[in-house]
Amino acid sequence: MTTPKPVYHSELQCSVLGISYDFSTRQGVLSMAETNACDMNGCIAFFKRIDPKVESIRTVAGDNEDTSYRLIGKEWQARPPSRP
Repeated sequence: MTTPKPVYHSELQCSVLGISYDFSTRQGVLSMAETNACDMNGCIAFFKRIDPKVESIRTVAGDNEDTSYRLIGKEWQARPPSRP
């Protein structure tokens, strides 16, 4: 199986491998190339166009958990990954 080639996305400001969205849980996942980080506001805006009621977004850089964004009340909050 071929490894997907990342494509730079100007709104997300990172090299994207793929995205997924679960409408039942209102959770999105952004998969990025290794060592990448996305723009928080761009990422939230992107997923809000998919579903205006999105509640959480998880970002993954390569094989590593990156940042998660969660809507708490009316404000989005970022949380870095847990480190052992």
